[in-house]
Amino acid sequence: MLTEALLWSNIIICPLVGGILLLRRPYQVATLLLVAALFFFSGLAFIDLRSLQQPEQIFFWRKYGLFFEVIAILCCYFHTKTAFRDNSEIYKGKGFWISVVLALALLFAVIVNPIENLLFSPDFAEEQIFFLTKQGFVVYLLLMIYLVFGLVQLERTLSGLHQTQRWGVKLIVLSSGLLLVSFALYFSQSLLYRSINMNYLAIRSLAVFCACLLFGYSYFYRDSGSKLALSRGIAHRSFVLLIVGGYLILLGIVGEGLRYLNLTHTKQIFSGLLLLSILGLAIVFLSEKLRRKLKVILHKNFYQSKYDYQEQWKKFADRMTSGLTLSDIQSSILELFCDSLACKGAALYLYDYETKTYVYASAFNSRRDWRPFAETDPLVVNLQQKEWIINLREEHPELVNSLVESFDDIGAFLVVPLFFDEGLAGFIVLGEQIDADEILTYEDYDLLRMLARQAIATVQGLRLSEQLTISRELAAIGKVSTFVLHDLKNQVSGLSLMLDNAKDYIDNPEFQQDMLETVGNTVKNMKGLIGRLKNIKEKPALVIASVSLDKIIGEAAETAGSNIDIDGSSVRVAVDEEEIYKVILNLFVNAIEATKSKDDFVRVKYGEKEKQAFVEISDCGCGMSADFVETRLFKPFETTKKHGFGIGLYQCKQIVESHGGTIEVHSLEGEGTTFTLLLPLAASQN
Repeated sequence: MLTEALLWSNIIICPLVGGILLLRRPYQVATLLLVAALFFFSGLAFIDLRSLQQPEQIFFWRKYGLFFEVIAILCCYFHTKTAFRDNSEIYKGKGFWISVVLALALLFAVIVNPIENLLFSPDFAEEQIFFLTKQGFVVYLLLMIYLVFGLVQLERTLSGLHQTQRWGVKLIVLSSGLLLVSFALYFSQSLLYRSINMNYLAIRSLAVFCACLLFGYSYFYRDSGSKLALSRGIAHRSFVLLIVGGYLILLGIVGEGLRYLNLTHTKQIFSGLLLLSILGLAIVFLSEKLRRKLKVILHKNFYQSKYDYQEQWKKFADRMTSGLTLSDIQSSILELFCDSLACKGAALYLYDYETKTYVYASAFNSRRDWRPFAETDPLVVNLQQKEWIINLREEHPELVNSLVESFDDIGAFLVVPLFFDEGLAGFIVLGEQIDADEILTYEDYDLLRMLARQAIATVQGLRLSEQLTISRELAAIGKVSTFVLHDLKNQVSGLSLMLDNAKDYIDNPEFQQDMLETVGNTVKNMKGLIGRLKNIKEKPALVIASVSLDKIIGEAAETAGSNIDIDGSSVRVAVDEEEIYKVILNLFVNAIEATKSKDDFVRVKYGEKEKQAFVEISDCGCGMSADFVETRLFKPFETTKKHGFGIGLYQCKQIVESHGGTIEVHSLEGEGTTFTLLLPLAASQN
């Protein structure tokens, strides 16, 4: 009587608690699996009750009882795999797929095999024990394996939860474990004695009753309303698993029914049905349209939000880092938009600052259209004014005569604006959806806006980076040009002075000789400048050699061609002759330009002091202030001349310091300036 009373309590309380669990949405896969297990436990309790009441029909009831046992335990096991945590990574391992294959094989074997091949009972009416055949032993062995691994999974889940989460779900974990433990004890004799003792039904029924009470208590008093994360991937795959499992169960029932129709060639018919069923499943689940519909069903019934934004952000980051060039990243962006809304193709248009139009930039599974959108195009105007995503399936009279009207051949249905720095930087035209009947919600538009903000920020960053690179290259070219022009100016200054003096001394043979030498030196220097430009480098190497300092000063004075008073003793220096010549020539030209009258001389002294060679170049010009000398004199592009470049002294300082020397300045306003060069002596003289 006690056993029957407990079985009746299972029959009543299991579906009652299952119905209570279904009251709250959104549904989780783990919840549905648990509810299914409770309903099957209720059915199993009814079958066991009838078995005890009608022992003469034990095989009839046991066939259905074994089926209910297998389904209930498999539901409990997969409930432990999906409850309370994100299990998306589980599908990357082999263990999960092995458990799925074994579950389907076990379920199929139970349906197809006659019950007499699995168990027998010589005297069930008195002993209430039935014994297992070899096939039956394998069935219950697999069930025990699922029970054990389910308990292990529950322990791992509970230990992996945060303390605040553990308090809210520990009763559910405990009650799930109680169900698994009760059946493990009930099946324990199947491993020891290859038998099932139904005298233990009272213990099992009591455990199920207590577990249901714990489920109900946890629902009303421990459910705080905060939902733990559930992977979209696991929901999708688990739902597919349920469909496949149900399909195979139906197939097994059909196969079993064929045995009672006395048809000939039953095996051939069943094999044909099996083949057609597998083919049908393959066609169904390889259809992108059906997969998209399945995701929509899961969203409506399982989740409060349609998208897993963490997963979407991870996808975006992966795609942005996978591209090496701007073109690759633009294609990846379009592919991401198509994946998110299941579109067949997309095209990207970006603003061109030169033509003032929105030009084609990239496409994904879409035709290339080189026609630009003008700033006055109705689509562009509408995007700039409203900043909305435009659904082309709706009526938009304001888009009449827009270029986008010619996109009907690709099934364009969405235009997503890309705003950057409060301006329309571009837009994306999304092509036809795989599931044309899908209705977009606010969550779809929110996702598109989020992706649009991140996408255009990435694209504009790369575009600005390319523009900055081009600007740097142009700046480098401009800098080189400035130095070249400065050197040319120095050469031209010498030629100009020579021409001025030629008016008075052209008939003088000595002047003619000096003029030829000056022209020759200028030509030589120009050829050297051209040669350096052919092999220009960021930091050209110096060609250091032992050179007579008076020779360099003399050549520079001849090129400058003005009143230069030179006084000094011969000294050899370790320098690049051409570079130091440029420095001294530049200082001569500056001194001559600063001299107040043609009768004034530029005085030059050179020699050796304190184990260094020195060159002093003095003029009696206007001079410079101390503040200008200290803060601006050697800065690039700083000058007091009306037509100067402001890089001569900067270049001189760089050249002298690259030789290990120094350049010093002493200047007084209204009195003149003296530049002093200190250069290293040659090794033989040092």
